[in-house]
Amino acid sequence: MSRSSSVTSSEIFYARAFVPFAAGIALLRWSPWEELSGSPVYILGALLLASLLLLNIFYAQIKVYRYKSFLSVAFHLLLFVTGYALAIVKTEVLNANYFDEQTYSHLRIVVNEEPQLKGKVLMFKSKVVMGYDSLTLHKTTGNLLISIMVDSGSTLKIPYGAVMIIPNAVKATRANPNPATFDYKRWLATQHIHHQIFLNPKDIILTKENEGLPLIKYALTLRERQVQYFRKILKNDDVYSVASTLILGYRADLDEEVLSYYAKTGTIHALSVSGMHVGLIYVVLAWMFSFLNRNKVAKACKLIIILLLIWCYTILTGLSPSVLRAAIMISVFMIGKGINRSANGVNILAFSGFLILVYDPLILWDVGFQLSYLAVLGLILVQPSIENWFYFKNTLYRKMWSAVSISLAAQLFTFPLSIYYFHQFPMYFLFSNLFILLPVTGIMYLGIFILLFRLTFLAEGLEWLINMTNLGLKYIAELPYSSLSSIWISTLEFLLLSVTITVFLVGLKSFKKYYIMYALILCFVLQLRSAMEKYDKATQRKFVIFNVRSYYAVAFITGKEVILYSTLKAQDKLFKKNLQPFFDKQDIKIITCTEDLSTIDRTYFNNIGDEIQFHDYSLSKNELQQFKIGLNDAIVKDID
Repeated sequence: MSRSSSVTSSEIFYARAFVPFAAGIALLRWSPWEELSGSPVYILGALLLASLLLLNIFYAQIKVYRYKSFLSVAFHLLLFVTGYALAIVKTEVLNANYFDEQTYSHLRIVVNEEPQLKGKVLMFKSKVVMGYDSLTLHKTTGNLLISIMVDSGSTLKIPYGAVMIIPNAVKATRANPNPATFDYKRWLATQHIHHQIFLNPKDIILTKENEGLPLIKYALTLRERQVQYFRKILKNDDVYSVASTLILGYRADLDEEVLSYYAKTGTIHALSVSGMHVGLIYVVLAWMFSFLNRNKVAKACKLIIILLLIWCYTILTGLSPSVLRAAIMISVFMIGKGINRSANGVNILAFSGFLILVYDPLILWDVGFQLSYLAVLGLILVQPSIENWFYFKNTLYRKMWSAVSISLAAQLFTFPLSIYYFHQFPMYFLFSNLFILLPVTGIMYLGIFILLFRLTFLAEGLEWLINMTNLGLKYIAELPYSSLSSIWISTLEFLLLSVTITVFLVGLKSFKKYYIMYALILCFVLQLRSAMEKYDKATQRKFVIFNVRSYYAVAFITGKEVILYSTLKAQDKLFKKNLQPFFDKQDIKIITCTEDLSTIDRTYFNNIGDEIQFHDYSLSKNELQQFKIGLNDAIVKDID
């Protein structure tokens, strides 16, 4: 019995260790940075490590085996502290040499990603390496988001690795001040960016130096050539953008309308070159080299060849972060299974996660990282069980059911996170995922084949295939109830939903009824909380002042109706970006926009002399006029 237990523990060693390590990294997000000191953390980690080493050396002499529980706690605490310490070390804003800590007149920066043109703005991330103080150079560190305003006929070219000198007019990144909007500041922080700057071309001095990594420069140059080739042979803009995105991971030219078709049908993952695409490459390569499954030497050769070709494809996509994660994940899986075919899949997955987090701890908060690992975890843990629910003698039906089980398993594990972040759920995800399976596979293989051998005559076939896929997804997206939108859940509800699904799956797998009972109780709690929130929204009375640049927007909310005092209309871009998310979250259905409140005749809204009476709240018209000047922040006031 003890032998079996020890084998089980060793099989999931990295899986068990991953949790405290990731928890240590996560703690930094809620730490008070201004009071943070790394020294105590490093000292605690060193003491724990020294203690465990000494206990291991004198294991037999002092009979440490009697205190295995204590050792386990100490080891997991060490992993927790290590994760926390690593996150501190890798967070450059905490570094004493961070560029914003000094008053430099100019900054020397290195472009560390491929610049992208969005409208008339050229945007890219950069690494600050030097600060200029008069004529003195100071070594510094930190990351900076740069936006350069360019004219339509501008010939400004800034390659990856370019070295530039810019004036130090940086500003801290700002979150959208309006409630329920996308937290752009936090998203940038996960990429180690806390400052940004807006420049004109005349503000920059572009040197002739280039400090980019040679491999990344080669990968980006190679991808740019392939993108230009697609631009040459594919005449339709939507086809070109989908081909560049789906095959090469180049998303700069992707149309918003086309993107919405993929989002509403739950197939957006097809446009993010990551695990699915690398997996398709692996499946074909494994089939092509199946003749090498003869002996250990031949299998080792097969492993090396497939790994090399997968990493060649990764370079072809410009070494984008999502593809790198997928390549690392599948490489670790292949090597792990090559060494020991019975190796635990969850353990291998956790090990690949360790490698990525050690390099960049803050990637833990990247939505793509979270979704991709949860999807793979679902495939490992529950997909085989779902596939075993039914057995079909017919090969075609069996393959179709296998594809359905894959989609169900991945969706089940990513469902809570998807609605938490994106506030929508595709109702026809099974049908749409089955629909795109063959076309996407065909697009991938045909596109790579065209690129490798420059078979221009096959471009029409690729264009037809992409058009057919886009039209099919458009049809599904426009079906009634194709997507449930405006689903807003709190962090607590997200955790409750995740625990509910976990407990339910454990109950199904272990055939224990009490787990199912616990899951049903949790479902009841979720429904009760949801009902309470719906009641609160139906009876709400709020007064909201939004911050919309040079515009003004004041909302008077009663239940699911709102009177909006503003020049903005519901179809305006600024309205959709700054106001609509809040109205969606509050489940507001009726929006009346007006520039003159005197025209509004409502029982709960009255004009009395120089005052506006909104329920029991009084507001002078002079105060209302002042809101047109603009605010530093939005104001949300509940009216009793």
